[in-house]
Amino acid sequence: MSSRLPPAALVHAPASPAIDLAKVLAAHLILFHHLVQYGPVPDDLGPLLDGPLGWLAEHGRLAVQVFLVIAGYLGAASMLSRVGGPAPAARGGLAQQAGRLVRQRAWRLLPTYWLAAAAMLAVLAWLSAGPLQRPLPTPGIAATLANLLLLQDLLGHDGLSAGFWYVAIDLQLYGGLVLLALGCAALPLAPATRLRAFTLAAAGLAAASLLHWNRDAGLDAWAVYFAGAYGLGMLACLLRGGLGWQPAPAACAVAALAGLALLLDWRSRIAVAGATAVALCLLARLDDALRHGPVRLPAGMLAALPRLSGASYAFFLLHYPLLVLVCETTVAVTDHPGAHVAAVLACWPLSLLAALAVQRWMQPAAAPRARLAGGT
Repeated sequence: MSSRLPPAALVHAPASPAIDLAKVLAAHLILFHHLVQYGPVPDDLGPLLDGPLGWLAEHGRLAVQVFLVIAGYLGAASMLSRVGGPAPAARGGLAQQAGRLVRQRAWRLLPTYWLAAAAMLAVLAWLSAGPLQRPLPTPGIAATLANLLLLQDLLGHDGLSAGFWYVAIDLQLYGGLVLLALGCAALPLAPATRLRAFTLAAAGLAAASLLHWNRDAGLDAWAVYFAGAYGLGMLACLLRGGLGWQPAPAACAVAALAGLALLLDWRSRIAVAGATAVALCLLARLDDALRHGPVRLPAGMLAALPRLSGASYAFFLLHYPLLVLVCETTVAVTDHPGAHVAAVLACWPLSLLAALAVQRWMQPAAAPRARLAGGT
């Protein structure tokens, strides 16, 4: 373990293939889970889902933990220069700075979110009032407004579409991260000491969630319930890029915290989050293996990964309206099991094409991917 604290600067570098691949695979696992759980899969497919394929279909939702951990990792990385760099010139108070950063985050997330909401409302209207006459439960005005404002879970309304809850939680978590980072950045301490304080705060937040809040399902509308997974990602980033720990000690520290939580109360979601955070501690080695090692990816796949990764958010949100539209339309016009299966399978490429189109034309241009100085 190194006691030297590297400068908390972000160096522009090529995107991480490991992070990009993890996001792409996680998004596809979630889609697979929804296709099998909510699509009109014929009963005679049951035996095919008894083995590993069935396990993936049932537990694919756990891939959301991958997104939470990566979000915490990248969020902490974006704050390193604020916490550990030279004290910046004041540009407003803490609340003003936090508000500005959260608004920037919201602007990245909300256009695609609102597009997915509009698509879901249009699909429900078409199925209910169109020629197919397949009425589905449609939210009222209050529920629709709550969804558009990301307040559905807090106000007790059903989500308009699968995955909407995640966007609300992401903004809550990012807001908490920003306040924590800016609070540490404002401390009248040396940069290295501020980084230590930020790391301890992240560890404390993760521990409180893993050992207490995440065990109470009644808190799942609030960021504190998910702060364990998010905080493990933050901790992986801060130990490696903030405090300059070597990969093995950082991975052991993250694994110890996750392991303690699992000994107290086994939760498969926390096992996935812990494994993801440990992998992020070893990110440089994973990236090198994917680029040059025995598991290296083909050059074409490496070139395509950043774009597919960038589209994973739109893919995550838009696949469900397409699933409802395609499958309900197919069920309305035919009762042939083969047609139902074909409809389910067609949702996969259709969702990917829609996501790539949104990523190209709607989402703000992504800033160059940053890599932590001194380690990844």
